[in-house]
Amino acid sequence: MEKKQNEPEESSGTKNLQFSEVLYLLSKKVNLGYGIPDKYDYPPWRLQTGSAPCVDKINPMLNYSIKVQSGVIPKSEEFSEFILSNSSLAVAGMLQYLLGHLDVPSEITFGVLKWAQDARSSEDDFEGIPHIWLSIGDIPVDNTYVAFPPTADNLEYFYECKKVNSYLKENPLETKMRLFLGQEEDEESKEVYRHNIKVLQTYSFKGHILKYLAISLLNPELNPGLKLYSILMLEYLKNNFSISPPKVEDKMSKECWSCKKEYTESDQLRTCTGCKVAKYCDRDCQRQEWKVHKLLHQELEFTKKLLLENAAADEAEQREIEQLEQTRQQMNSSKAS
Repeated sequence: MEKKQNEPEESSGTKNLQFSEVLYLLSKKVNLGYGIPDKYDYPPWRLQTGSAPCVDKINPMLNYSIKVQSGVIPKSEEFSEFILSNSSLAVAGMLQYLLGHLDVPSEITFGVLKWAQDARSSEDDFEGIPHIWLSIGDIPVDNTYVAFPPTADNLEYFYECKKVNSYLKENPLETKMRLFLGQEEDEESKEVYRHNIKVLQTYSFKGHILKYLAISLLNPELNPGLKLYSILMLEYLKNNFSISPPKVEDKMSKECWSCKKEYTESDQLRTCTGCKVAKYCDRDCQRQEWKVHKLLHQELEFTKKLLLENAAADEAEQREIEQLEQTRQQMNSSKAS
């Protein structure tokens, strides 16, 4: 996600705040989105009454989650269109964490989202894509918001095309189905896509998902929308159920990421010198977890590189606009003389 500078109106009083603290202030300015339309009272959007325990708690949380993701912050650049979009792994992970504190068990599924027949151009077209969703019992719950341009008229189709039988618990890396894996031609883009698939596959496991979230939440400048989402969803749990679970990043700062041993203070553990987030009992634990953890180092590198490229592109675009305006003014001056 592209990072842009966003300051609340009272910017003179927030100059020295850390970015995460600014996001806490911005969270008070969020205008919630429209949520899940009422008529979609069935999976994968909502659970039907009697299909699982605590439906009366689950469905309002799912609806509020979509409201947060589709929310906006007026007069901001970064959040003028949405808070969080197309973040299936992060949303599923946060919901699993929050639902767990309501004693609702769930699993994150890395599988195949099968495309509707009318979305395929022919029988030879792709049949689906790799996808992440939450499973409550055997019921798929897809709570990932996808932002469309304001002029788009396909919002209803977005809800209509996803049916319960579209969610297949097949390993996307082993299925015989023809899956759409991106259209990138250059090797660098293909490498990034392969990395993304590895992250989805590895961190969809319950033992790993909180590590992914902790890394993301403690680097809010790389994905500020996720930090805002976390802030607002934790507030929702507190306001509606009087439950205040620890922030994911705080919980993971007091736990060995390898053996899961818990400590009372974070400084009792070793900290990874690369990401400065992951925690370990000792060097042995760190070595044992490296194969998994190195993916998060790559994630940080790819994201930072993308942000730099986006910033450079924005600067080039701004210079071009300024040059065009200067040329326009010179032409007008010439005509006037």
